[in-house]
Amino acid sequence: MKKHLLVISTLDTKGRETVYVKECVQKLGIHPVLMDVGLLEKPFVPPDIPREEAAGAAGYDLDSFIRKGDRSGAVKAVQEGGAIVARRLLREGKLDGVFGMGGGTGTSIATFIMRSLPFGLPKLVVSTVASRNIREYIETKDIVMFHSVADLLGSNAFLRLILGQACHAICGMIEKGSALQKEKPMVAVTAYGINSACALLAEPQLQKRGYEMIAFHANGCGGMAMEEFISEGLVAGVLDLTPHEIADEMFGGYCKGIGPTRLETAGRMGIPLVLAPGGLDNAVFSPFYPMPDRLQGRKKHVHDIRFCVRMGPDEMKEFARIIAEKLNRSSGPAHVLVPRRGWSEADKPGMEFFDPEANQVFVDHLRTILTPRIPVEEMDVHISDPAFAARAVEIMDSMIRQNPIRLHPQMKGFE
Repeated sequence: MKKHLLVISTLDTKGRETVYVKECVQKLGIHPVLMDVGLLEKPFVPPDIPREEAAGAAGYDLDSFIRKGDRSGAVKAVQEGGAIVARRLLREGKLDGVFGMGGGTGTSIATFIMRSLPFGLPKLVVSTVASRNIREYIETKDIVMFHSVADLLGSNAFLRLILGQACHAICGMIEKGSALQKEKPMVAVTAYGINSACALLAEPQLQKRGYEMIAFHANGCGGMAMEEFISEGLVAGVLDLTPHEIADEMFGGYCKGIGPTRLETAGRMGIPLVLAPGGLDNAVFSPFYPMPDRLQGRKKHVHDIRFCVRMGPDEMKEFARIIAEKLNRSSGPAHVLVPRRGWSEADKPGMEFFDPEANQVFVDHLRTILTPRIPVEEMDVHISDPAFAARAVEIMDSMIRQNPIRLHPQMKGFE
């Protein structure tokens, strides 16, 4: 049976280009399903899913928005409705990949729909805005952005080349398949720049106990990607060794951009969590993410064009409050593990940020507000010490094995 590719396009303005894509994927043995999300004129080619049907799936009357000239309302209607239709197709076994194309609006609509679909399902968009800051389109999902270079306007040899290459790419992804091979249970781990050693040391420890490690870069988007990964039931446990993003979020630093669910998904789903304060000794800034004036005079550690700034006792109290409030809402097992000899490579004896007294403010304040059911364990080591990683994995393994009722199907054999 042929596999299905959902093609999302504004068929009033990108009709000819969509017909070319349709013919390309048909030649490659994939069945295209055209979803029209155009908002201006009648479609150039009859769609399989008309724009009215897409918007109607979310309860919207698209024509009423168009008559009133409410473009933003119309966009919202086809985004939300299109996502509902796409998820329905997936449930029915009629969706093996998604292809989109467009300028700013078309890219916004297509990627909104793509973001509603699970990790692993092939997603590709040919876009005129792919060379810009695309975080608003990608967020945490595995979407391939294919720069069109030229505008998606008219028919020419170069545009046919780009669209043809994109068609081969998405069809190849579909043929490869999107099923996750769950050979071993996965444990999610956070890491970043000057606090990566702990994750590297944890991996062999996890492997010895029968797990695979999946690491997320604690750069704002990375932390939120992990939260979404957890929400899809893809991990057996979480070693959140680097909640550094909390500091950058507070000061608008390089790793800002976390949402309100950061540090909450594992607890909400009952997934075992081990948390360490890795990277909370500093916030990161750069020429593009400038340091606020109120941090002038603080100790600095230069990384590259980015630099880290030491956090003090006041910030430590606030970090403790944020983390405690989130962990207190947890319905699953959690454990806080704190290294006394430093939380990053810049926070160790002889380095700029070594300040155990400031770090202890975090620990002491955390103990006063964290629920007694969550242990706070201190170790007289640095976070990059092999003993710290070994202890974190030991705790994680114990919690997973003591909570078999919460295990994902990939955990068969660990019960």
